[in-house]
Amino acid sequence: MVKKSSKSSKSQRTISPLAGLNVQLVSALLILMFLYTMVTLGAVFQMPLLEENSRNLVIHNGQRFALQKIADTTEDEEDSIKTSDSEQAVEESGHGNAEKIETLRQRFPTMVKDDDMEEIDHPGQMYANIGKSGPIEKLKVPKFWADSPEVNDAYGEGGVRGFLGNHGQHLMTLSEAKSVGSLWNDGKAKRETIYISVASYRDPECMPTIESILARAKDPKRIRVAVIDQRDAKHDDEFCGPPKSCDGEDSTSAYCRYKDQVDLFHVEARLSIGPVFARHLAHRMYRGEYYAMQVDSHIRFTQDWDDDLIWQWKSARNEMTVLTTYLSDIIDSIDPVTHQSKHPGRPIMCKSGYEGQGKLKHLRHGQQPEGLAGIKGQPTLEPFWAAGFSFARAHFVIQIPYDQYLPMVFQGEEISMGLRGFTYGYDYYAAERSVCFHMYAIKENKEKRKRVKLFWENSNLYRGAELEAMKRLNGIIGMGEKGEVYDHTDESKYGLGRVRSTKKFFETFGIHTDTQTIEDGLCTFVGKPMMQEIGGHLRSDTMGINYDEITYRFVDPKKKK
Repeated sequence: MVKKSSKSSKSQRTISPLAGLNVQLVSALLILMFLYTMVTLGAVFQMPLLEENSRNLVIHNGQRFALQKIADTTEDEEDSIKTSDSEQAVEESGHGNAEKIETLRQRFPTMVKDDDMEEIDHPGQMYANIGKSGPIEKLKVPKFWADSPEVNDAYGEGGVRGFLGNHGQHLMTLSEAKSVGSLWNDGKAKRETIYISVASYRDPECMPTIESILARAKDPKRIRVAVIDQRDAKHDDEFCGPPKSCDGEDSTSAYCRYKDQVDLFHVEARLSIGPVFARHLAHRMYRGEYYAMQVDSHIRFTQDWDDDLIWQWKSARNEMTVLTTYLSDIIDSIDPVTHQSKHPGRPIMCKSGYEGQGKLKHLRHGQQPEGLAGIKGQPTLEPFWAAGFSFARAHFVIQIPYDQYLPMVFQGEEISMGLRGFTYGYDYYAAERSVCFHMYAIKENKEKRKRVKLFWENSNLYRGAELEAMKRLNGIIGMGEKGEVYDHTDESKYGLGRVRSTKKFFETFGIHTDTQTIEDGLCTFVGKPMMQEIGGHLRSDTMGINYDEITYRFVDPKKKK
């Protein structure tokens, strides 16, 4: 019938191809044509490239995907959005100055200056010298951005931490959350800025990591990198510094071109006391950016990783999203020519268990499973946070700064930060696609990585510090021995929030702190089942999952049989 009508229309050119069809059929065909066109253009999450230079573009495995219009606005749109957010936030909180907040948000990049420093007691020597009379060295470190007079003046009584939910006493509002974060004007739009912290201990891969961050970014001008460079000044090379020949043969390197956006803080190797304190220093170097990312010092990035990552974060539709995971290995994961990912799978955080003995016993996340994302078009909920890769709105590092008083801690860091974030209302997700990869000490990189020194070489300098630090870590998050005495210094800054309880976390994910055991098989729940059971409880204002509505408790599937 249709073919016959079409053939007839060819012989009678003055007659419409739709002649003879009734109005209802015409309408239906028009609707079908419209839907077909939308599918062809690539609705929702998999649109083909429409404009070669579109900012709303991500390339994955050689395929181009146009992003939903959620990442950028015009300058006028952004101005109207940000001004109303700040004004509403000031009205909701009852304090602060919207005009001064907006002044802060227009400053980028802001680097740490000599007058931004303060002195603190060396935490390792503090804990190692408990009960002793030995001297304690003073360390000159950056002041927290949140503690600066200008920030306190803008956000009012209680500073920005008080403004954002009163130090975790309650969940901040969406307007309050959006009042934090600087913007970079690229001449066309105001772009959200990214703060990246890199903690390095005598690592020759530090400089290549910084180069990769900047060289592979779509918009490196909106990125500020802060590096904690822990090295032996007498014996080590400038592992993290810019190339020495930036005015010569290396002048075209991304590091050389954007070196004014790289903030280096040097720490003498003998004073280093582990990744927790190094990352604490990195959090001190934050200066008001919109997003905050944390990575190790031996990472490589894919092309246009920044656009891809921001889009993936926004696709969660959750202001409290933290994209985090143990990264996959770098070997054969990135195309050396196109710099696109060749690694279709991605890890997800779901495997954990108790490790250690006595007061040093703690919950440690093990090797995580990885594979193709079962959920498309958005990240997948997971229970745990990973230190080697974390990407979130920067209010995460404002509200959950690394604890200053955990010297010589390595294992235990992640459950501490993860639980603190959970109790402030943050939700952890595995990204659908990996945008960077980790150089592990395996295969062809094994010998090279095994030669890199570790902070444990300082253990004899700080005997007893780890034990005191672990007592504090487990005590704060409610996983220590009953009646254990620990150091409560600055616990209001480095402790738990009250938006959610640790009890709710333990009950939901099958962790028994009384017996120090877990329910096995959590990975069978994390993924589609967790998204179905918990994801539907996202608050309508996008301010995180409402765990007050959740009654689910994970039990080892084997026990049900």
